[in-house]
Amino acid sequence: MYNEHIMKWQTKKQIAGHIKGGTYLPLIEQLLLQRGITSREEAEAFLHPDYDRDVHDPYLFVDMPKVVKRIGRAIKNNEKVGIFGDHDVDGVSGATVLADGFEALGLSITVYIPDKHSEGHGINTTAIDAFARAGVTLMVSVDCGMTNVEEVAYAKDKGIETIIIDHHHVPRVLPDAVAIINPQMEDSGYPFKGLCGTGAAFKVVQALYQAFLPEDVEGLKWMLDIVGVGTVADCMPLLGENRTLVKYGLLVLSKTRRIGYQEMIRIGNMPIDENRQPTTTTIAFHIAPRINAAGRMAHARDAFDLLREKDPLQAAHKAQEIEEKNNARRTLTDQLVKKAQKVAKENFSDKPFIFIHGKDYPIGVVGIVAGRLASTHRKPVGVCFVEDGVTRCSFRSPKTVHMVEVLEETAQYLEKFGGHAAAAGATIKNENVDAFIKHATLSVEKKIAGKNVEAKRIADISIMAGDIDIDFVQELKKFEPFGQDNPEPLFHITGLRVAEARTVGKNTKHLKLTLTATDAPKKFDAIGFGFGKDRDVLKPGTDIALLAHIQENEWNGNVSIQFNIVDWRAV
Repeated sequence: MYNEHIMKWQTKKQIAGHIKGGTYLPLIEQLLLQRGITSREEAEAFLHPDYDRDVHDPYLFVDMPKVVKRIGRAIKNNEKVGIFGDHDVDGVSGATVLADGFEALGLSITVYIPDKHSEGHGINTTAIDAFARAGVTLMVSVDCGMTNVEEVAYAKDKGIETIIIDHHHVPRVLPDAVAIINPQMEDSGYPFKGLCGTGAAFKVVQALYQAFLPEDVEGLKWMLDIVGVGTVADCMPLLGENRTLVKYGLLVLSKTRRIGYQEMIRIGNMPIDENRQPTTTTIAFHIAPRINAAGRMAHARDAFDLLREKDPLQAAHKAQEIEEKNNARRTLTDQLVKKAQKVAKENFSDKPFIFIHGKDYPIGVVGIVAGRLASTHRKPVGVCFVEDGVTRCSFRSPKTVHMVEVLEETAQYLEKFGGHAAAAGATIKNENVDAFIKHATLSVEKKIAGKNVEAKRIADISIMAGDIDIDFVQELKKFEPFGQDNPEPLFHITGLRVAEARTVGKNTKHLKLTLTATDAPKKFDAIGFGFGKDRDVLKPGTDIALLAHIQENEWNGNVSIQFNIVDWRAV
């Protein structure tokens, strides 16, 4: 029976005041104020990102001149450059950006993507040895390297200098690199800290083009499909420069010249073409999982090779292989999430930190499983693969707990660790696992002490259905692209009456409503994914309130307003 709501509804406190110098619809103005935007200049930059105006000069990185000088020397001396990319979407995308850019400069390159299962994260000596055998004298890492002090020293002993391009946590001791490009460094000089590894790699390529290929700088925009995918997939904040890079990246993706993307889109039946621009949701739920599937189920090099493929027949073959890997990954993930949920319910329902480990949790999917559990239980989660000698973990955490801080406080039990506030990884010797669990749980307890972790849904604004019109919805679209730190606005919508309710989708899983406004002659469509079970309760004439996203729906040239239901209640 429906209406056993466990989620409390709240609406954000409305902010008094106005945008200085601006004229906006009242509800749009309130949404801008909630995002900390108080001036017309800030509002215009947010609502209308402009590449020429909003993308920063790459030379603001204090180490960028060192990078350009060293790579310039490599060009002059015909040196071989090794690119080391991480095995996730960001690392693969960043390596692709560097490979494309370096080859355009005439550099001879070799690329190394580590095996997720046997090599883990970060630069390793196996890769350095391979570079040395190939005659590499300069190694450029992307999306990793900040903690690889010993490995960079090992490379130097082999006659290989290193440039690090990263965006992860900055340790107290840094590797002895020629240069480090990381916006997280306090003294980086760069005004925007939210770049991912791919974004930082793009800044390097921008600087190199300005120095050596100034006539081709404008053409770099065709790389923004890769930059946009890397940024969204790595859950970076969609504010500031990222907002511009992703907005243009989505446009470029709809027209992509990259054959690998074209075949991935075709084989995956994704609604993307010049007339149907993708959204960040398309990247997060369709493109990124396919790229990640290569590394999770086999080797991330397969995804890199697809993105770099120039032959249509080979690209089609490689895209089909990745499609099959993604299907296998999806099946395996569903099985393991079900198993892990049972363990979490039986053993961790009264604990602030969920830690599940075993030999039957493959390293390729532990991150996905941890993410699903963290979303369900709204607490930090570690899911780990146990092998001989060590336990390799992936952590996911809600905003209430900074996961890297927990790992820093328990570092004495860890072999290595790194990551972000919401997503991190670590390797633990098996004999230290119990001590880690004990002290990590204590750390989490301290961090959530006094915080309200009650399950609730928070709407941005309350609105009467009769006040919603197409002009408002079209202004709302300017808040896109939605994502990390710029979530799609959630509305508490009142004054609605059910005209029709039916189920749609496989196994009648989803709910489709036709609604009328009680205070105006208006009609709306609404879709509730996963709400099919509630159809019989929502009889025609039932007055309801929604928590929903308000979206524009276009079908056969007709534009209408649609609500994407997050929750509902009879009133």
